[in-house]
Amino acid sequence: MRYLVLPLLLVSVALGAEEAPERPTARVGLGAFIDRYSDATGSWKGWVLTGDWFHDDRGPWSFSVVGTQRPEGKGTQFTVAKDHAFGENSGIWASLSAGTGADFVPSFRGDVDLTLGVSGPWEFGVEGAWSRFRGGSTTTLFQAGPGWVGEVWSASARVQQMRYLPEQDSDTGYLLNLRWGARNLSRWHSVRVGWGQGILDSLQPGGSNSTITGYYGGSRTGGGWGHGPGSGGTGASTTATSTGIVYPSLNEFILTTTSHIPFSKRFAIRVDLGWGQRESQFKMWTGSVQTLISF
Repeated sequence: MRYLVLPLLLVSVALGAEEAPERPTARVGLGAFIDRYSDATGSWKGWVLTGDWFHDDRGPWSFSVVGTQRPEGKGTQFTVAKDHAFGENSGIWASLSAGTGADFVPSFRGDVDLTLGVSGPWEFGVEGAWSRFRGGSTTTLFQAGPGWVGEVWSASARVQQMRYLPEQDSDTGYLLNLRWGARNLSRWHSVRVGWGQGILDSLQPGGSNSTITGYYGGSRTGGGWGHGPGSGGTGASTTATSTGIVYPSLNEFILTTTSHIPFSKRFAIRVDLGWGQRESQFKMWTGSVQTLISF
């Protein structure tokens, strides 16, 4: 029950939060995350530094650095991304990443997420991602599914498949996303549910299951992407596995929530909480907090 207290408090505070400006020039963020596992995996923790440059109304240039510490070592990932909206409910998001340090961080990753407005509030999204790890192993991710974008509420569903080389294995999973709040720089809250195989690893491109590390990944894959300037969607990235390890095909489940709360025209916080499990292996909790400053 204690894990429900923080989200409820955040929602209560958010009711009186001040809305963010229409479009700042830039935005920076600094945060920390932690994952705790019930088995010998232990705890993962790290930090996140992010930045947005709002060059125009189409979408920002985004930058991030994620440092992760695990029992097997430390790694750092650097990402640059661009969000570009066109039409009423259409847009494309693309990113390139490079990693250093431990083997669980991809040495290279590329991601493209395309959303096309179909009819009225309905849209269809397709995403592809490719990661290469030290030693030559690679993972490829593909997602596709419909979405619905209303004035305040939005939702999406996607089928996900991951392929691993050189093992030539594959996993299939499913994601449902629900979001309240139309603009990414204003107050919004989201919930994501994922189940199937390969779900947990696909949601940790920056080294953690906390969606804060995927703030610039798959910005439209969460419950409909926000209108107006600012990246984020639900912020839950869905890029290829960051471990390079292929587990047996076991069923997985994860439930995550994200809250973005502006306290003034310049300051905001973002809080992510999640719980998941891999059948017969472990249960896990994840959490993160990020402070955001607009200029």
